[in-house]
Formats: sequence, C-alpha cells, structure tokens
Amino acid sequence: MFQYSLLIIIVFSSALGFAQDSTKLLPEVSITPIEDLKLRTESINNQLITADQIDHLQPEDIGTLLQKTSGTSIKSYGGLGGLKTISVRGLNSQHTIFVLDGFVLQNAQTGQINLGQVMVDNVADISINEGGKQSFLLPVSAFMNGSLVSLFTKYNQFENKKLSSSNVKMNVGSFGQIDTYLSSKHEREKYFISSYIKYRKAKGNYDYSFLNGFQNYSGERLNNDLNEKYGGVTVGYQFKNQAELRSITNFQTVDQGLPGAVVLYNDLANQRLLTNQFTTNLDFTHFRNKFFYRIFSNYSKQSLNYKDPSFLNNTGGINTTYTTESVDGGISFQRNWKKIDSYGGVEYKYNQLVFSTVNSAKPQRSQYLIMLGGNYRLKKWSIESQVSGQAIVESNLQGEKANDVFKLNPFVAVERKSFNKWRLVWRLWYRNSFRMPSFNELYYNNIGNILLKPEEANQFSTGFSFVPFGNKIGLKFVLNAFYNEVENQILALPTKNLFVWSMQNIGHVKIYGFESRLNLIKKLNDEWKMNFSSNYTLQYSLDVSSDDSPSFAHQVAYIPKHTGNLDVGISFKEVGFTSSLNGVSKRYSLNENIQSNEVKGFMTLDLGIYLNHKMMEENKIRIQFMVKNVTNTSYNYVRYFVMPGRNYLITLSYAIH
Repeated sequence: MFQYSLLIIIVFSSALGFAQDSTKLLPEVSITPIEDLKLRTESINNQLITADQIDHLQPEDIGTLLQKTSGTSIKSYGGLGGLKTISVRGLNSQHTIFVLDGFVLQNAQTGQINLGQVMVDNVADISINEGGKQSFLLPVSAFMNGSLVSLFTKYNQFENKKLSSSNVKMNVGSFGQIDTYLSSKHEREKYFISSYIKYRKAKGNYDYSFLNGFQNYSGERLNNDLNEKYGGVTVGYQFKNQAELRSITNFQTVDQGLPGAVVLYNDLANQRLLTNQFTTNLDFTHFRNKFFYRIFSNYSKQSLNYKDPSFLNNTGGINTTYTTESVDGGISFQRNWKKIDSYGGVEYKYNQLVFSTVNSAKPQRSQYLIMLGGNYRLKKWSIESQVSGQAIVESNLQGEKANDVFKLNPFVAVERKSFNKWRLVWRLWYRNSFRMPSFNELYYNNIGNILLKPEEANQFSTGFSFVPFGNKIGLKFVLNAFYNEVENQILALPTKNLFVWSMQNIGHVKIYGFESRLNLIKKLNDEWKMNFSSNYTLQYSLDVSSDDSPSFAHQVAYIPKHTGNLDVGISFKEVGFTSSLNGVSKRYSLNENIQSNEVKGFMTLDLGIYLNHKMMEENKIRIQFMVKNVTNTSYNYVRYFVMPGRNYLITLSYAIH
C-alpha cells in the first residue's frame, strides 16, 4: 500500500491547493519561420517541460525526465546510460515519435529510441503531445504516430540577438560518475554558429538488494560501466526575406557494459555494446504573405557492435555489428487565412540494415508519406481534421522480403473555449495510427517473421482544462479521459526453446483510463517564489487477444495501473530547494497477472538545493547538490534489472554572455 500514499497526496493536493494570482505568462516572441516549429505553451493535449524545470530536476537523461509527465510509463533496464523506453497511454514505445530541433529521430532496426542516450544538457524545452495542435512545419511522419515528443536545444535557432555566449557544466556523482559539457554560440544579424561537446563516464558499480521469496539477496552491479562522447556543430543563415537556412551535424560514441538481469548465484556479465552514430540535417524555412514552408533533409548512420565472449557456440562467442543507414527528406507547409489554417506536406524515407554475420538478411525500406489538414476557427469553437497516407515498399537483398503496405490514417478534433474567469477549454479527438514492424521483428535470425502486419491503433480522447477560481488563485487543472484499441499487436512467443522465439500478430489490447495535472507557479513577493506541479494517471491496458487465454482481460506486461508525480520547488532570492516524488504501482512481468509474475510498486524521493549567482553583469554561476532516492528504496522497473539506491550528484555550471 506504500505506493498509493503518493497518489493520495496528489489527489488531495489537487483538490485543496490554494494561493494568490500566480499564473506564469510566457513572453511574447516575434514570429519567425524557425519559431513556428516550436510548441511553446501547455494545453490539454500538450505537456511542456521548461529549461528551468530541467535544471531543478537534474535528470540523467530524457527518459528520466519524461517519467514526470502524465500518461507515460517508463521501462528502464538500469541506471546511467541504460536502455530506457516509454509507453504513452498504454501504447508501446514504437507508437511514440521523437523530434529533435524539427528533425525526426529514428531507428529502423529496433523501431524505438534509447532515451538513456539522449542528452539533456543543451535542451531548452520538451513537449509531449497527443491529439493534434502541434507545430505544422514538422515532417509529415511526426503527425502519424500515437504521440509526439519534441525536443528543442538552446543554440540551434536564431534568437534575433547580437551575442556570443558559452556554457560550461560539470557533474560529479556516485558510482564514479563524471560528466562534462561545453557549448558556445556566436550570433550576428544574418548568421549564427554554435557547437557543443560532452563527455560522460561512470563505473556504475552500485550496491543493490531485493527480496527473493523470504530471503533478502544483496550484491553489487557488475559490468555496468559507461563511456560516452557527444559533439555537434550548427550553422544558420538568415536572409532578408524572412527565410532561414540551417545545417546541424551531430556525432555520438557510447562504449558500455551490459549488466543484464540479476541472476541468483551467478554474477557473470561480460557483454559489451559499442554504439557509433553520425547525423547531419539541413533545412530551409521561408515565410511570406501568411504562407510558411519548410524544406528539410536528414542523413544518419548508426553502427552497433555487440560482443558476448561467453556465449557457447562453435566460433567462441558472439561478435556482431549492425549498421543502419537512414535518409529522410521532404517539404511541409502552412497557410493562414482569417478563420482557416491549412497545412500539409510530403516526405520520403529510406532505411537499410546490414548484419555482419554470414547469410543474414539485408533489408531495405522505402516510405512515401503525404498529409493534408486544416483547422477551422470560430470565436469559441475550432475544428481540426487531417488525413495522411503512407506507402511502404520492402526489399531484401538476401532472402525473402516482407509485404508492402499502404495505409490511410484520419484525425479529427473539436475544441470549445470559454472566456469566463475559469477559462474553461474542452476538447474531443480521434486518431487512427499504425506502427510498422521493425527490421529486427521482420528479419532477425531465428526470430523474425516477414508476414507480420503493422500494429494499428485507434485512439479516442476527451478532456478539459480550467483555471480554478479564476485569477484569485492562478492554478491550472487538466483532466483527460482516453480509450485506445490496438489491433495486430506484435508479440514474441517461444517456439523450440527459450532462445528461439517467434514474432506473431496475435495481440488485441483495449486501453482506457484518465490522467490529471495540476500546475502552479507562485511569486509570493520580490524574494520568494514557489513552483508546484502534480499529476496522476490511472490506466487499464487489457489483453483481450483470446478469451481462452489465461491472460484474458489481464493487465499488459509492465503497464502500471497507477503512476504519479509530485514536484515542489521553493526559492528565496538566489537560493532554492527542490523535491521530486515519483510513484509507480505494481506491474506484471508477463501478461498473466499472477503473484509469481508481480513486480512490486515503489515510490522514490529526490531532494536538491541550489545557488544561482550573477557574476560580472550577465554571467551566471549555478551550484546544485542533489540526493536521489533519498529513502534508499530497492526497486526496479523491469524484473531483475535493479535500480540504484541512494546516490548523490554535484552540479557546477557557468554561463558566459
């Protein structure tokens, strides 16, 4: 019952919170083509995490940060640098698309992004969006998935200022963590150039304990070391006729141990994973006579080398390299009239995967995407609708290929606004989306199934937001109810043995629930300020594939029924205190909800104190001390992948303007 105490706190705080007028208004900005890529405000369907919130929380990565949003549940396979994925409203991670500075992040091999390797040091804000009203100049593929996560970095767009600035940041933490980050930007009237470099390493040898039956088992996490290098350069040029050109290049190298699951009486773990990734992006954006358009292109190459010297085979272990290349390009547009906004675009994607092993598949995929939509605005009502189409052509240079696919995906939304003191907004929407099987699911040796169909999701949602008691209190409350159905869910089932599996379309999942959010930023006077945010999600994600199955109408594996967060920050002048409470109810490691499959719920508490100080006019120094998992809770998101206990982090950053 311990995990439910958090939920009680959040519900009561949502009902009883009170203060004076404290609504934070975002500053107005001049409209430029690049700014139109950003979704700056929080709405019914959009949750916004600002740079200030990121500084207060000091998250390890994007995955750690996104678990602070409602409707999301995280799967984390370890601490620093470990694999992290998220599920939004019960849909699996492949139904969420990630966009960085207006360019789609993609991995055709696995179909999902490892959020443990997406850095947060240079992120200006993050938004997670369901149900439309997103920025219309994004690639067409950003409109076709179940949910969208947009990340914008601090130095990759024009700020319309003549400035030169740099930022130096260092983190030192438990388990041998050392993290250094350096960035710089030089901007003038027509151009800017920015760059960054980051290095992070950790031993990751944290102690753990967990209850195995009636016996408590303790040990030390082994083979959990991490060595990462990131870097990038961005160049932008601004023309006189409200047009902008950007070139963004990034690289990443990650060398890490893979600790695996904790197995009693066997702590051997010597598998290694080496990741090298190079990405280059180019876009041209123009605004003229209420018409926006953006032309973009993207190229990325990722190499994964996996080594397992202990694997028993005739070659003395496994040493395999997977190389994925992706090319993406297209055009997006938006045209504004008095009451109608129209938008759309076309996009082309090409992906190929090469295995280093002999006689392996060599798949290639071409995707042709098109979308057209419109938003009709009245004084109190607005109606938005769009239709998108996608043709996918598969080929395999070595072996049989999967079937080609063509899909149409509609979307429609209705919104009603009230202009009274409560500022009530109501919204109803429907979206049909699908996710294509990944290359691994289709072609991986002994596992892949080329006959797999895409997973198709139908999403329904309605919700409202309002400001309780008007400006007298300044709180904002959001409540959403949702219902999703997933057809042809892809499941992995054992066949010959526990090593040889089969990928099959046998899944049918029904998901329903609600999510609530309460936000407050209160300036008590010129010296005191308080930040408060809480959210709670209840979701039932039920396996209804077959009424003869022992898991029929049971909760889908690793989807908790209850999740919640409570974050509070108090600052006095230049000194501040933060606390962050995160709760997750019990889950099950398999779809059959029996006691032997149960993964215990947990609640963690992080505390921090910081000092902001101005030096030499506009230069700023920040010192922060964090204690994470203060109560030293033993917990795990994924069964037998234990998480760190109490740990510490010291952050020092210096911004030069």
